[in-house]
Amino acid sequence: MKKTLWVCICLTLMLVAKTHKVEQEKISDIQSTVEEVVAFYSQEMNNTAVLLLVEKEGKRYKAAAGLADRESQRKVYMDDLFEIGSATKVFTGVAIFQLIEEGKLSLETKLSTFYKEGEIRKLANYEGKNYWSEVTVGMLMGHTSGFIDYLNVYNDDAKALKILGGKGKHFTFDQLIHQAVAFGDANFKPGERHEYCNTGFVILGDIISKVSGMDWHDYVQKHILDRVGMKHTYFGSRIPSALREKMPKGYMAYKEVFMPPSLADSAGEIISTVDDLAAFMKAWAGGKLYAKKETLQFQLTQGFHQHYKTVKSILYGYAIMKIEGFYGHGGQTFGFQTYMTINPTNSNLYIVGVNDSTVGAMNFFTSLERIEVK
Repeated sequence: MKKTLWVCICLTLMLVAKTHKVEQEKISDIQSTVEEVVAFYSQEMNNTAVLLLVEKEGKRYKAAAGLADRESQRKVYMDDLFEIGSATKVFTGVAIFQLIEEGKLSLETKLSTFYKEGEIRKLANYEGKNYWSEVTVGMLMGHTSGFIDYLNVYNDDAKALKILGGKGKHFTFDQLIHQAVAFGDANFKPGERHEYCNTGFVILGDIISKVSGMDWHDYVQKHILDRVGMKHTYFGSRIPSALREKMPKGYMAYKEVFMPPSLADSAGEIISTVDDLAAFMKAWAGGKLYAKKETLQFQLTQGFHQHYKTVKSILYGYAIMKIEGFYGHGGQTFGFQTYMTINPTNSNLYIVGVNDSTVGAMNFFTSLERIEVK
């Protein structure tokens, strides 16, 4: 049995036992349970830093355990910043829907509207034909474009790290597009099926810049971060160096690594805290980031596809993942994993952050919520 699965089973058993004890003795001690589970998970994962925020029935519980820096043995703190990786896609998606509400584009807007020439058009080459004129904004949002994913062309995180990782590197939009194009034709004809693609969300960031007249970083800052009051959320390419140095180190299989922020761009460069992410998820689920109630309802109900071929219960819609009644997104950089999710019906939410890309954040959530993933 794989260690990760065994740990998830142990966590579930701990929670069930603790819940039973609480019910029998009528003692409300959820905070201590959260602390125990986080400490256990951290220890089983070789003292990886684990941050958890849980909100249930209007009450919030938080816990942190593990090492922010293995070399100095510095412990992680609850308010530490961490890379949220692809959870950034929810922010990018919200920005797109806001611009749709303003009538500046739609899910059916063709990419050819913005990119009439250039290498980017080659992304839609498939079996001797170019389908660029058929690709829409909605296809990028739902990962049905068929484009090559520039971040996963090697199918090996360690190899990708060796080639693309390291401090001091900077990647432009054109370089990221070239990285995808260089690996050949698209995976399938646009709209044919769902397959996760970071390239699409990098393009969405560029579209936000073109349509809004603001750099996508500035747009997200003004229309989302400032609006929610996320004062401890930054873009990896813009975070002050002093704050970056104080962050937990990122690891891959317990070895220190670094992912250039510009490599993730609008597909995954945001850095945040569990409290800021909780504020964002509550604002989003409460419809406070949209001008119309219909926009949130649309995002919660439309465009979903089975995300993994062998897992039926995990669905992906327009910039959002769904597991049973919870909506959110996972994230992974070379050195971190995160998972943020909320149930809009009862406002229960989970924010998980870990500082090792090989330690599961989404698995931790599903075991805590005791969701059976099929």
